[in-house]
Amino acid sequence: MLSPLQAVSLLCLAQSALAVNFPFEQTTLSEADVKGNKDLAFGKLPVPAVNKARCKTYASDANWPSTDRWNAFNASLGGALLKGIPPAAACYEGPYYNPARCEQIRSIQGSTNFTKADPTIPNGQWQLGNPCPVPPIPNPGYSCNITAFPAYVVNVTTVKQIQLAVNFARNNNLRLTIKNTGHDFLGRNTGGGALQIWTHNLKQLEYIPSYKFGKYNGKAAKVTAALEQFELHQYMTQHNMTLVAPGSTTVGAYGGFMQGGGFSTMVTSKLGLMSDQVLSLEVVTADGRFVHADPWENADLFWAIRGGGPGNFGVVTSAIVKAHDTMPIAQGQVYFQTSPVTNPTTAPYNVQVNDTAFWKGIDIWFSWLPKVTSAKGVGWNYIDTIAPTANTSRTYQLRSQINLPGMTKPEAEAFLAPMIKELNDVGIPLKVYVDWYETYPKQAFRPQGPGESVTNGRFGSRLFPRKNLEDKTSPLFQKTIASIRAFVEEGGYNFHSVDYTPTTEIAGWPGSDSAVNPHLRNAIMHATGYDTNSYGPEVSPADQIKNHARLNEYVNKWRDASPGAGAYMNEADTEEPNFQWSFYGKNYDRLLEIKDKRDPWQVFYAVTMVGSERWFVEGTGGLPTQQGRLCRVQK
Repeated sequence: MLSPLQAVSLLCLAQSALAVNFPFEQTTLSEADVKGNKDLAFGKLPVPAVNKARCKTYASDANWPSTDRWNAFNASLGGALLKGIPPAAACYEGPYYNPARCEQIRSIQGSTNFTKADPTIPNGQWQLGNPCPVPPIPNPGYSCNITAFPAYVVNVTTVKQIQLAVNFARNNNLRLTIKNTGHDFLGRNTGGGALQIWTHNLKQLEYIPSYKFGKYNGKAAKVTAALEQFELHQYMTQHNMTLVAPGSTTVGAYGGFMQGGGFSTMVTSKLGLMSDQVLSLEVVTADGRFVHADPWENADLFWAIRGGGPGNFGVVTSAIVKAHDTMPIAQGQVYFQTSPVTNPTTAPYNVQVNDTAFWKGIDIWFSWLPKVTSAKGVGWNYIDTIAPTANTSRTYQLRSQINLPGMTKPEAEAFLAPMIKELNDVGIPLKVYVDWYETYPKQAFRPQGPGESVTNGRFGSRLFPRKNLEDKTSPLFQKTIASIRAFVEEGGYNFHSVDYTPTTEIAGWPGSDSAVNPHLRNAIMHATGYDTNSYGPEVSPADQIKNHARLNEYVNKWRDASPGAGAYMNEADTEEPNFQWSFYGKNYDRLLEIKDKRDPWQVFYAVTMVGSERWFVEGTGGLPTQQGRLCRVQK
């Protein structure tokens, strides 16, 4: 007779068979494919001994694979191996020089539509030390250092190609990196001299109207790792459903976004994080095997990947995720500023106020966030500032929205009315103003199509706990607001936050049992602040270090106002202090055990990920960049 656990496992396996792997996942690597080939052989666990070479093999090393072996590897991939040549190489004298191509790149380089579609470059070039910038006109004398980029890229279209790449990298002690769309603020998706896996072309979705799996019974979807936000909304419309989606149109939803937790600016307080939606995963692991992971099979991987950090436990190819009924989105607009209102599009919900009223209004806005998140809503805001001049004083503007999924327009107006009255009472003469959208995709629709601006700067972030904003009269609330005000008023930086509460109760099953940062579960405000200084090629490493130190001085005020809290790993400082606690909390030790068990070769590395403190990058001029040789920290 089957035990209860065996019976449940068999039932779940039968149910999961309703969603068959995608065709690209059915092309896999076999033992026969690699027999007698030391470059491509699978890893074997447990391993009696692991290569303890001081550094990952670099292109200038004697043991770098020969051209013949790279060619043989490319043949095994079916010709999917690309040289890691950055687009801007077209702007420099040499074998890749192409003036016409350079002009084209110059015109489109600022869009994520460009960077996501290139296999080599990350969105933030500072992460590699700005090694091959597009030179402005006139050319200031920049140079192009191709060796700072991944040496080769595998443009994967099958699981077999991912397996081959993992095996080739592991067996040759190569640095391995993974790029999807390139949206990464920390440099986790790139590395000098690496073999890079490019998953950007893995795009499919299968809608499952009825899905029973363990404790879950509802709609679902089988999704690939590279689906972008705008594509998810298209599928939501096609199948009359709601999925949790990123806020920016070109973010890949089920790669690093999901693996770091992943929040929605609209529905996270109602439906949870992206990682909370996952019911099962398909993964290529460090030994080159293609495995299924769910609460019963490879349960350690299933737990770790959902929130335990991207690019560190395996290469996710697809997932089965929860789908939800369609819902309306009500969006309250609250703007006020100390300068004249000149933008006619904001005039219906924007007013000019004096400095005293402005900061009183900020107190009120943040004091309302516990009510907003209790109503399953999400706050969103920018506090912008313009520095004083000889003839003008410093100005401030609050641009904010209160996003209320599931509410009708009258319900949202009634909900917001008391807050607007409080603002009126301190001299901010706003009226209730609500935009209403029939569905989540209609709210997210952008007439201009997908694409955002590429950034090349640094910033800091903090997850403020709910208790910080629960009592407007408390010293904790006042210290929190004072830290935000100092960041803007003294530091001269713009402040941004997205405000949500993805509790374990909202996460449900199986999301509540995952590696999601515990600080996220207790948070009410994810605060971020960008440096106003450039980290581009025109700024020396010494000045970049100085600028970051000043920014960090003001972010430390946020940390002081939230002792013991952390930060959201997908949008954070690469040099976040004590990142093990900040990004992972009490989960870190368990995650490190899983990392060592599943990847004793340390095939997967990404900065600030679990176990990354054992490694460092050489030759970065004191910056936390990824362009050099990856080496072990010597004890």
